[in-house]
Amino acid sequence: MSIIKGLKNIEAVLDKTKVENSGAKVNWLKLDDGESVQIRFVSELDADSPNYDEKRGLAIVISEHTNPEDYKRKAACTADSQGRCFGCEMYRKEPKSGWRARLRFYCNVLVNNGTDEPKVAVWSMGVSKSATFSTIREFAADSNSISNMVWKLKRNGKGTETNYILLPGTQDSEPFNWGSQEAFNLDKVVRELPYAEQESFYLGFNNPTTTAAAEW
Repeated sequence: MSIIKGLKNIEAVLDKTKVENSGAKVNWLKLDDGESVQIRFVSELDADSPNYDEKRGLAIVISEHTNPEDYKRKAACTADSQGRCFGCEMYRKEPKSGWRARLRFYCNVLVNNGTDEPKVAVWSMGVSKSATFSTIREFAADSNSISNMVWKLKRNGKGTETNYILLPGTQDSEPFNWGSQEAFNLDKVVRELPYAEQESFYLGFNNPTTTAAAEW
């Protein structure tokens, strides 16, 4: 499975155009239509950032396939790691069906909804044509950090008509105190299946017990 870390490596992959599930419970960032929250990026995009901390790790970009008829049946492309991939085979058979592998961005964020205690969640988003990801990417390139401020995030729309507004705040004047907040291991939150199990999973012949990545 191909995991891309570091801003330069992410840039290289984007210019040309995985991760084993541990079964551990993951908090996914989920907003309703019209809902607005404050977030702080826990993971940086690059280890060269002055605010990078190994304990908080790096955000990742991975290549995933999704059943075009069921977006929840999503898993990492295994063409590189296993030499075979059911999603790639389906794409070669039906190039226009939606089976093509797509890059997806995963990062840890500290979410403050103004009511509950702030908590860490994993934010997952598609990379292609994503204005939100472009904002994060360009800000990291210009400022060399995304974790040293509070951002405002708002969701508008539902389903395929969803879009997010992400606005940066003022940079911290003092280092942020992360306290006991712990980041999720992003190398463990996305499903990678053995090739022999992929057809059953993607086509819904099974009832998987592992946690699939949600699309928010």
